Amino acid sequence: MLFNSLQFLLLFLPVTLAGFYLLLHFGKRDWIYAWLVGASLIFYAVWNPPYVALLVLSMVGNHALARQIERLRPVRPSAASAALYLGVAVNVGLLIYYKYANFFLDITNSVADTDWTLHKIILPLAISFYTLQQVAFLVDVARGDVKTTSLARYATFVIFFPQLIAGPIVHYREMMPQFFGRAAGRFASANIMVGLVIFAIGLFKKTVIADTAAGFSTPIFTAARIGADIGLVDGWTAVFCYTIQLYFDFSGYSDMAVGLARMFGIILPMNFHSPLRAGSIIDYWRRWHMTLQRFIVAYIFQPIVLPLARLAAQWGLGKWQGFALATVLPTMLSFIISGLWHGAAWTFVLWGMMHGVYVAVNEFWRQYRRKARRKAPPGRGDVVLYYVITLLAVLFANVMFRAEGVGSALAVWGGMLRLDQLASLGDFVPMSLAEVFSKPLVLIVIGMALIAFFPNTQQLMTRYRPVLEWDVWKRVAPPVISLTWRPTLVWAVATGLVLMLGTVFILRGQSEFIYFNF
Repeated sequence: MLFNSLQFLLLFLPVTLAGFYLLLHFGKRDWIYAWLVGASLIFYAVWNPPYVALLVLSMVGNHALARQIERLRPVRPSAASAALYLGVAVNVGLLIYYKYANFFLDITNSVADTDWTLHKIILPLAISFYTLQQVAFLVDVARGDVKTTSLARYATFVIFFPQLIAGPIVHYREMMPQFFGRAAGRFASANIMVGLVIFAIGLFKKTVIADTAAGFSTPIFTAARIGADIGLVDGWTAVFCYTIQLYFDFSGYSDMAVGLARMFGIILPMNFHSPLRAGSIIDYWRRWHMTLQRFIVAYIFQPIVLPLARLAAQWGLGKWQGFALATVLPTMLSFIISGLWHGAAWTFVLWGMMHGVYVAVNEFWRQYRRKARRKAPPGRGDVVLYYVITLLAVLFANVMFRAEGVGSALAVWGGMLRLDQLASLGDFVPMSLAEVFSKPLVLIVIGMALIAFFPNTQQLMTRYRPVLEWDVWKRVAPPVISLTWRPTLVWAVATGLVLMLGTVFILRGQSEFIYFNF
């Protein structure tokens, strides 16, 4: 079921909210989580009925294994570690089978000149997200960071519908006190109000901005796929409009997930914080899909870095040789894994490699310029240059992320570099009212202005602690134009208008969130 569907907005959400608060009102606290689990299973089943059983089996199996790890850890640590490795292997194995089996089989066929085939495998919705979430839970139990509880409580953590399909990827220890603490169900009217505002903003981002941008970018990428010639105007139209689409699609989903959870009194972790206002690619990745990066750093990057750093010390490597082994190598591996996580295609692998190179170069530059930066911090011109370089790096990588094949990406890049067509840039400019709607310039200007100058949703709702750890992030990337939502008539009317437009634009046709495909 899509958040941006009338079925969800007019039926599922009102009924689920009403049932939740009615159970609380009548003192049936033990039943509210069964209600949420049941509602979440219905939410999932509407989209993908055959795979409800896989989700339930995964949840039950991981919970049983976590209990076993917890029991063995104090008395037989080696057996507990073996159980952990088994759990990780099974989870990753299922993910590889459903998501990558055909991809790896194609590689094998091309290398070995074979013709092996598999039946068509349909990717289970959300398998990437609930798999990573449960792998993190097993590791945290093995480390002694969390303790297991009942299956009912664990199920609430795994399949709570606002974050089930596309994140954020949450940790057990940050969610369980909210679900089962004494504050559960308190401040209902305030939470519903704040949640509805955040949800309305996210819905507007998705249906009004992201889906409109897709109308300009998709035809050009389709033309590139079928071999059409891509010119300068089309190339830059495609990349800017797709970047706006991707940005507002994912930030819109993140807002909607945060808003929905808040309606139930749950505060989710931050997942998106104005990444295109970043002055470096490292900072960009600190603020784009933040919970995925948190997972990759904690469970992939650091376990690779630590032994490599020790190895560099044992071998007596110099500064830059050690840097290559203990920083560049794990960075590249982490981003290649991140690329594969996004999809089973060479475009995603190459996209991951591009960002791995970006981050490695950025880390090298920071190391190389460390002393100079202490003596003389970057001037305003340097800062502007860093922002431009970061934006261009993201734009070029986004072409590979969106393209349906490497050849398509090369065609769009080729169009972007057609400097012999500079005179055609005038075609960007609308010359009549009709062209304002049929040409992308106005959308690009408005979209980039919103990204660059206006507060993001968290900043707009800063008075209400919109996400976990907001105190850490609220001073990062401050907006040029400062606005703060307040419960006034003006803001109420503005929120109503945003919600109305977001709902009306659904009538153009529902479209999946981009991250639903991962």
